[in-house]
Amino acid sequence: MIEWDPCIPRKIIGFPFFEAQAKWIAQLLSGKRRLPPRDEMMRSVEELYRSRDAASIPKHYTHDIADFEYCDRYGDHIGFPHLEEWRKQLCLSALVNADANLEAYRDSWDDHELLQQALKSPHFTQLGPGDFTI
Repeated sequence: MIEWDPCIPRKIIGFPFFEAQAKWIAQLLSGKRRLPPRDEMMRSVEELYRSRDAASIPKHYTHDIADFEYCDRYGDHIGFPHLEEWRKQLCLSALVNADANLEAYRDSWDDHELLQQALKSPHFTQLGPGDFTI
């Protein structure tokens, strides 16, 4: 069995989160949004560290953001929609399958219904519903 390379991040909800970050940065740079006051941002950081300490989460997991609630809260701050439930379930399914069999998890189709929902999402493809058959 292939071992996971610890240099490759896998505990992140990639592109939807990157898109939300890019939108927020674009809003800041265009002047449509402003950063909170420095004191408020520092309090927020301190609260985050306190809550993670209380939950016994090691500091080296600070950037482990494979947490749908975190992504949804981030989206709330910038007016970005929450991740769809099918997307969350598909992510979890991929992680579980990768943990079970990293070498061949992409060949597993036990999440077929979730994939069908993904195909219908306007965020997944630029094709319309009539452009493909299921």
